[in-house]
Amino acid sequence: MKHGGLIKKFGRSILNKIPHKKDRSKANQKLQTALPLIYAGTWLFIDDLSQKHHKLEITVDLNILIDSHELPGKIERLDESSLVFLDTYGYHLQISAENLHPVSVYDEADNRSYDLSEYYK
Repeated sequence: MKHGGLIKKFGRSILNKIPHKKDRSKANQKLQTALPLIYAGTWLFIDDLSQKHHKLEITVDLNILIDSHELPGKIERLDESSLVFLDTYGYHLQISAENLHPVSVYDEADNRSYDLSEYYK
């Protein structure tokens, strides 16, 4: 019987360290609230074929602008590793993030990827 009491105490101590469902929900809600902020900002990418510099802007409301022209469409997916945007022509624009920072953009219409860097004017 002595061992049974120890096992119960040990089990309870482990269970107390596991986040309760309510706590996990709060953490997930905080992450969902912060997700747009991962992508928000102004980024530079260079088209290797034309050597043109382009400006990609993502607002905190997740509006996407390229060279100051807003792209019509909608966000299809948003998580800590990617933002997927579907334009009105049916093409996807996928912004990939690493360490909570955008690093590249894939344009399905051109079937090309571009590295992103911070935009300085």
